Amino acid sequence: YRKVSTPRVLTMEFVDSFKLTDIERIEELGLDKDLLAQRTADAFLKQIVETSFFHCDPHPGNLCTDEKGNLVYYDFGMMDELKPNVKSGFRKFCTALFAGGPMIGELDLAKNAKSLVDGVEEAGVLARGADRLAVEKLARYFMRTFKDKQLDKKSSGGIKSTIGADLQTLTENNVFRFPSTFTFVLRAFASVDGIGKGLIDERFDIGRLAQPFVENFTDKKKYSSEAAKGFSIFSKVTGLNPDDINTAVTSPKKIAYIEDTLRSMEGGNLKIRVRSLENEKALERLALSQGKLENLLLASVFLNAATGVASPLIRGVGFVGGFVFALQ
Repeated sequence: YRKVSTPRVLTMEFVDSFKLTDIERIEELGLDKDLLAQRTADAFLKQIVETSFFHCDPHPGNLCTDEKGNLVYYDFGMMDELKPNVKSGFRKFCTALFAGGPMIGELDLAKNAKSLVDGVEEAGVLARGADRLAVEKLARYFMRTFKDKQLDKKSSGGIKSTIGADLQTLTENNVFRFPSTFTFVLRAFASVDGIGKGLIDERFDIGRLAQPFVENFTDKKKYSSEAAKGFSIFSKVTGLNPDDINTAVTSPKKIAYIEDTLRSMEGGNLKIRVRSLENEKALERLALSQGKLENLLLASVFLNAATGVASPLIRGVGFVGGFVFALQ
């Protein structure tokens, strides 16, 4: 009601409803708990992914349902909006994460990982100048883990043996920085996840429920034509071997990629980047030891100067300088 609202007072219509945690009443009315859980997830995703204007505090007192199963939001005093760069980066992140579905091949997964890292960097989560190779390797691991979870499949290889060294290096270099808005996003996610699990227990998996929503949202970007979309639907319905389809479709691309690489080698334009984490760590330790040695030598020079002269001023400066460099 805009006529009776002010910058400090928000006047809204009261809609009769009850909490989504009132399972007994939901069952009495014969409401579909799975449908309510899906609507709860879709409402959250629509706000975060599509509009980027979201309710920061959707706890059971603020997110309810009426007797027909329609969701009812209350208390719009805590709302937030993603900044343009965060909005664009987050959309790119979601598109890359869900693209290809759970059965995506490794070649497409690696390509999507690059897009995902681009989105993370655009959103301001990844510091400029961070090691892209290590971050993309990290992205590929977690994307494959996410896809395997959608299929109820256990991932092969632990995080320590697979990306442990890269993860440690990235953590030590503080390359990840989370915008303050993400605090409210995570708070809203935790509330929605709690409500969903209260409705259908552990079957509520927002990552799995988000797949159809994000696919519908990114249809225009995902498919170059209706024929490409039809082929994707056909492969899912018929259950054709995704590995065989992937091999048949991507073979020309792989051959073209090999040809481009060979031409680059012939022209002397091929650049190869090799990382050795052990050598990097050894150089860091060497630099640290060298710095300590330099400080020790400077401290010795100042102390020798202090003990070898008679001037009180120079002696004082020598002792102070030796003390300062000794502490470093």
